[in-house]
Amino acid sequence: MNIKTWLCSSKKKLINSLTPQLDSEILICYVLKYSKKTLFLNYSAIINCNDLLILNRLLYRRILGEPIAYIINKKEFWSLSLFVSPAVLIPRPDTELLIELVMSHTHLRNEFILDLGTGSGSIALSLAYEYPLCKIIGIDNNLSALSIAKYNARKLNIKNVFFMYSNWFSCIPLRKFYIIVCNPPYLSRQDFCKSTENLVFEPYNSLVSGKYGIECIHHIITNAYRHLTSMGWLYIEHCYRQTNIVKKIFKNNFFIKISSVKDYSNRNRVTFGCLLK
Repeated sequence: MNIKTWLCSSKKKLINSLTPQLDSEILICYVLKYSKKTLFLNYSAIINCNDLLILNRLLYRRILGEPIAYIINKKEFWSLSLFVSPAVLIPRPDTELLIELVMSHTHLRNEFILDLGTGSGSIALSLAYEYPLCKIIGIDNNLSALSIAKYNARKLNIKNVFFMYSNWFSCIPLRKFYIIVCNPPYLSRQDFCKSTENLVFEPYNSLVSGKYGIECIHHIITNAYRHLTSMGWLYIEHCYRQTNIVKKIFKNNFFIKISSVKDYSNRNRVTFGCLLK
């Protein structure tokens, strides 16, 4: 079977995918170690039996709904190529809004930044990449996630980021941070069950906060003051339906300059504020 025939066949089989052509191209480029340009120039090339067997196995996983990022163990975030596995949440493009806001609202030199619930390290590594003079600490309560974050730091040769175990603030060093960023779990159990996205492959505890979905966010905001400098900033990603309650929690915990910013879908996605001490 040649490449063109396999692409046509796999595209027809991916009936539940919104991007069957792209999925097929990503899989074949991954297995054959081709660039998109090389693929385009070699549509008539014959796929050897071993590669065809691997391709069909990966295609079957995709047909079952497994995300492409887990199948090829890679996801781009903020132009960084990250290793990902089912132990960590797949970084979303909307989360890049956190990086944009930190860069646009604060002038950073040698500050300390804390990333709560770092997962694959996507946020911490992006900030460390953009601010090589700052010290970034990423924490997670999942040892497998921490191993992946540390691996990504080594792979990207980013030296100014450190990863450690902590259940939110429980093991944070006695130090004040100028910025705390977080993309916490913010789905309720009901939201998870009703979601139209195929989230079953991703870690449940990285998605679901509790019965109401706001529990983790409430804990983070109400405890952040112990770890922020005076006039330090807290940035939190959340569901657009939580905007009003998130703002209220900020206000009730002595934050000022509170603002919410919309994502690429024009829905409120990140709320941030400055701590008044």
